[in-house]
Amino acid sequence: MRIPQALATLLILTTASAHAAEPCQTIHGRAIYYSADGQLRLWHIGTHHEFEPDNSQANTETSWDKIMHLLKAGDDSPAAGSNNALYGDFVVCPTQPYRQGAVQPAIIRSMSHLRVVPR
Repeated sequence: MRIPQALATLLILTTASAHAAEPCQTIHGRAIYYSADGQLRLWHIGTHHEFEPDNSQANTETSWDKIMHLLKAGDDSPAAGSNNALYGDFVVCPTQPYRQGAVQPAIIRSMSHLRVVPR
């Protein structure tokens, strides 16, 4: 009787830790939208690590929307977002655990010291 309970507890703990998000962190980064393949990436400057801003929440402004609005800088043409780069300090909250060499999905909680630069 104890073995099934122990296995169930172990399975629950293992599953919970595999899906746990990492703590939020403040990074200095550069956001760029690649219009050819529709990817928005936030590069943590000084590292080889990139984050993908969240775009999954319905009926609310997502991290993706906020960054794209800044990248477009008032231009509503389809390729406007890919014409600029956004530099600044970002509070990033990863939604999946870190995997070396992989882009990490994250929610951008806040942005400060922003500067839009033409590419």
